[in-house]
Amino acid sequence: MSVRAKHFFWAAFGLMTLYVLYVYETPFLDSRSPVWAHVEPVKWLLLPHAAAGALALLLAPFQFSARLRARSPRLHRSLGRLYAVGVAVSAPAAIPVAIILGPPTLVMAATIQSCGWLLTTALGIYAITRGDTGQHREWMTRSYPFAMVFVLARALLAIPAVRALGEVGLVSVVWSCVAAACFVPTLLLGMPALRRRATRTAARPVARAKAATGGLNHAPLA
Repeated sequence: MSVRAKHFFWAAFGLMTLYVLYVYETPFLDSRSPVWAHVEPVKWLLLPHAAAGALALLLAPFQFSARLRARSPRLHRSLGRLYAVGVAVSAPAAIPVAIILGPPTLVMAATIQSCGWLLTTALGIYAITRGDTGQHREWMTRSYPFAMVFVLARALLAIPAVRALGEVGLVSVVWSCVAAACFVPTLLLGMPALRRRATRTAARPVARAKAATGGLNHAPLA
């Protein structure tokens, strides 16, 4: 991803995050809001889940800054540890919250998201402990999209046409976002290698043709 495209992506995602926080989280500031009655059964689970998840969600973008990694490696490591703590707290708590609040059709989606988030983060940490920075970056790139599901799903559910579908729209959006988090990062990470392979494959016939032409040009006269 080019620098300009990366900056545009993070700016767009930042605005989307602010919008989602405003629409979905500001009602919690009103003690009389119906959302408090809805989350009452899980309020003590929701607090660490939300706080740790927000910490991971907001810190991770800084970890993708090559400038930060080069200029302040100690800060990069500190933010990375905080991100890992946020994942370790938020991801497991999401499963009982989903079981209690429902709907049942989303319990498995929450489980896959939580396990995927934990697994990719753990593999990223394991890679860096072995000194493999390349694998570390790849696994952390796979990790963050599981956190992004929180924002992307809610942004899509804010679309009136999607909201009008009710539970069908909710289930469709959440499962689609979780599936994208599972597969899209790996596809994007593999694209440069595929392009290089395609370039090499396309160059082989040209090289053979040049070699054959060169052989004819230099063939001895009869």
